[in-house]
Amino acid sequence: MSFSRRQFLRGTSSGLGLLAASSALPRWLVGEAQAASLGGYAGYRAAVCVFLLGGNDANNVLVPLGSTPYSHYRAARPNIGIPQGDLLPISPEGLAANAYGLHPSLQKVRALFDQGRAALVCNVGPLVLPMKKAEYTSGATARPDNLYSHSDQQDAWASAIANPSTAGLPLALVGKATGWGGRMADMIHGLNAGEYPEVVSFGGKPLFAAGASRQPMMVPANGTLAFRENGSASFNALQTEALAEVLGISNGVTLEASYAGIFTQAKTFALARAEARDAAWNALPLQTRNAIDALFIPPSGVTGWSLLPQLQNVLRDLVAGATSAAGGGLGLRRQAFSVGLGGFDTHVGQLTTHEALLAQLDSSLDAFHRAVALLRESGVFGATPPQATLFTMSDFSRTMVENSDRGTDHAWGGHAIVIGEQVQGGRLYGTYPSLDLAANGANNPDTTDSRGRWIPTLSVDQYAYSLAYWLGATAATERDYVCPNLATYVAAATAGGFPAAARRYRIPSLLGAT
Repeated sequence: MSFSRRQFLRGTSSGLGLLAASSALPRWLVGEAQAASLGGYAGYRAAVCVFLLGGNDANNVLVPLGSTPYSHYRAARPNIGIPQGDLLPISPEGLAANAYGLHPSLQKVRALFDQGRAALVCNVGPLVLPMKKAEYTSGATARPDNLYSHSDQQDAWASAIANPSTAGLPLALVGKATGWGGRMADMIHGLNAGEYPEVVSFGGKPLFAAGASRQPMMVPANGTLAFRENGSASFNALQTEALAEVLGISNGVTLEASYAGIFTQAKTFALARAEARDAAWNALPLQTRNAIDALFIPPSGVTGWSLLPQLQNVLRDLVAGATSAAGGGLGLRRQAFSVGLGGFDTHVGQLTTHEALLAQLDSSLDAFHRAVALLRESGVFGATPPQATLFTMSDFSRTMVENSDRGTDHAWGGHAIVIGEQVQGGRLYGTYPSLDLAANGANNPDTTDSRGRWIPTLSVDQYAYSLAYWLGATAATERDYVCPNLATYVAAATAGGFPAAARRYRIPSLLGAT
């Protein structure tokens, strides 16, 4: 051969190398069972995080239709504001008919909202403690680290720790970079038999999936864990030969010998995962499979969509997880997934870019939700069909006031979308900010400045714990581990006389009974 074994290992591995880091894999492969007794729903549940990378402009996602608030909206956005007649009217529970409108690209989300299967969480964002305008201005209350920075605010959303230097972390988390999805995995691990990773990431923010004790599985967007192939039969044959040579080494403790064990383990895991995915999928009625596959076909003439195939692969993993081991699946009870859609940093020419991104988001969320409904209707899973909740996160929202390039700039609180059969939909959760910037300017109590950067009234911690609680992290000790800052936040909100929503550990009634 013209290259060394080390060169081969560096140059040809992809997904399998990610698997090698997890010491949990051998125990899953031999079927070690240590399932805890389940509280709440006895079937399978999955939380699916859709991270909108770059900072989604939530101000054009959800717009008030009343004449006065809409006039404030349009005054701030003479060029990029959505015409009132183009917005999709919704009638949130407890509010006047057609009180708000959704972006015209969100037609399917609007239909789900009307059906009670989608909700919007208003003005949510990273917070260290509940904050009023005076506290922001004076600096009396700590702000999230590097507010308005993409990387730092993505980390704040993914970790539910807005200011790591002030967070009182449990000892097990000190000195470790973890996300709330990964910490949730640490806590709900006992609900699954064996050692299969609880969090699988196809995209999004990797930190979200990182636990202190549980390792996530990082998977390429195509869903396959394998060595790269380049279409050349001779190259692929050479690659297989080289791998076999490495895996056969056992002469002492050498670098190659260590790799032999690691890659044997990873290859075995990847094969077992692929077999479980295929077996579970093929166990579905052909009619169901065909109907689900049809949902994930992009509209005619559309190319380059990345979110739709990610969610299709999540769906295949979900089927494998929800199918019993006896049926060829993984026999899991709780999982979380992470996917991502980039391009939301719309400083210039926002209208066209944002419209296309939201159209992709709309179709992808709807396809996944409808696919889960088809699984339920298939009857394969009996009285406990799989349940899934989709939820969005983003770096931050964007300024209400447009910039000179017909775009928007970095801001803070925004509106998130939550979709699922267990979502108590048709509602707005949280508090929508006042858009009155023309009259009040920087004196508007809801904004940090005259450009409309909303101070969140719900924290990421509350949002995150609502999902974690639904998955099974219901004990106070589990809550304090998944969201280490939440108890301090709620205590400060109570002592400071903040509204009732700020004094809750989770968003009331967002998700159905556990």
